[in-house]
Amino acid sequence: MRILLARHGETDWNAATRIQGASDTDLNDKGRSQAEELSRRLEASGEKIDVCYASPKRRAFETAEIVCRHLGLTPIPAEDLREVSFGVWEGHTWAEVDEMWPEEYQAYQEDRMKVAPPGGESLGDALRRILPALDAIAAGPGETALAVCHSGVIRAVLGWQAGVPFDNKTLYRFNVPNAQWVAVEWDRTGENR
Repeated sequence: MRILLARHGETDWNAATRIQGASDTDLNDKGRSQAEELSRRLEASGEKIDVCYASPKRRAFETAEIVCRHLGLTPIPAEDLREVSFGVWEGHTWAEVDEMWPEEYQAYQEDRMKVAPPGGESLGDALRRILPALDAIAAGPGETALAVCHSGVIRAVLGWQAGVPFDNKTLYRFNVPNAQWVAVEWDRTGENR
């Protein structure tokens, strides 16, 4: 199965470089325009999208609704595609986190796979829900699925597929801007792990 992992459109917190994580923020006007543009780019790409899944977070689900209007689809909520939880760091910028939680932040920067923000989840924790969600999508109908989700989800999947260390420098190679997508091939038999 071909899965197109698309990041939601911009929110005010994205524009202010605030960590969103599990916080349920809305798209701003620019984000809605980005979602419209995403739908046009997907149509122009020639991808035949059979089904659309979306994180239930408002910013992702609204992006999916906008895109699906153009594709003649209805987005299906997929709880386990929600963004990685950043716990008490949510609402802060990375600079504020570094200032307020320097030891925890340094440990997180060195190994995001095992280290979680206070009250949040590590990327290892997140992958334990994200990978089965992608297995379920791959086992579903069609040949190509759109999954509208979040940058942390996409980085975690791409880093896991590439087998790279889960440190700050390596993971940011997998940056996907708002309302952009990457395609991954996912084995329908669950042989991805």
